[in-house]
Amino acid sequence: MATRGDSGGFARPALSPLSSTLPKILLALSVIALLLPTIFLGGAKANPPSVATVSTKKYLSGTLVDLRVSSPEVDYPMRDIFTWTPPISNQDPSTFPVVYFLHGWPGSPSSMIASVTPQLVKAFQSGAKPFIAAFPDGNAKTHFDSEWADSSDSKAMVETWLTTNAITAVEGSRIRTRSERAIVGFSMGGYGASIIALHHPDLFSQVSTFAGYFLVDDLTSAFKGSAKLNFQNPSNFMSAAKQLRWYLAEAKDDYTQPIHGEMARWSKKLVALKIPVTTHSPTGGHSFIFVGNEALLLTTWLKWPPLPTPSATPAASSTPTAAPTSPEGQPTPPSP
Repeated sequence: MATRGDSGGFARPALSPLSSTLPKILLALSVIALLLPTIFLGGAKANPPSVATVSTKKYLSGTLVDLRVSSPEVDYPMRDIFTWTPPISNQDPSTFPVVYFLHGWPGSPSSMIASVTPQLVKAFQSGAKPFIAAFPDGNAKTHFDSEWADSSDSKAMVETWLTTNAITAVEGSRIRTRSERAIVGFSMGGYGASIIALHHPDLFSQVSTFAGYFLVDDLTSAFKGSAKLNFQNPSNFMSAAKQLRWYLAEAKDDYTQPIHGEMARWSKKLVALKIPVTTHSPTGGHSFIFVGNEALLLTTWLKWPPLPTPSATPAASSTPTAAPTSPEGQPTPPSP
């Protein structure tokens, strides 16, 4: 059986998409109840997160910074997020958009940095509009296959951390608007990118998945109860999907479960609702060569506003509303 993740060796059973059976009113109320802790956390953002700069160094002529940012969770009260600023002269980096790149499982920011940034250098040298690339750490302990989510027991709170404290730490004095922010993910990170964007279309305008999937794959029983399972199901957020630009890629020879065929299934859903989507199915498999090639193509697909907008004040993401409806080769990472 094929495997997924940054280092391989973990076989995954094929799973079927979770079907929503809750009535519309019950599901909406359940989602609101689930989000109350996140709403209150966001409302407390007058108190800034704890941020420590672990290291700053040159990497591929750009600047790679390791930030350690506080998180409202039990297992990881501090999480790392790396930012890479391209070597663009005569431009203020605070005017650049930001793209968040989510790694797979098992995986790390280092593997994504090593595969993505060389292609970004090439693209920016060829005239693509530059952006800051952010590489958060989405690993967890109790629920090691984090799915980039908040677990029901709050031992992992990856989504809340990423959409509040991490964005604040990365974007600093000029918090970007949604039109200046995109989220991208590989494998498990592809699921994470899609579900986070669907939960927070007020924060992200563009989402891309490289060998992602669009169903609930809860290996460690992190999601307890039908309400939480429905909240983690991308198919329950198709109204939010209409607010996003979509780029999906899946290699022709990627037979990894539960990834195989997911691009076609999700793009069909989008097309049925007349949601524009770009798809790419290159030759190859579940590898970082694939990731690097897609990152290069992504730079020409992304659309950014021509000028930066005025500084926005960090604010809690709005409450999403669900609508019920029917790894890879390991490159040499940069030293930490």
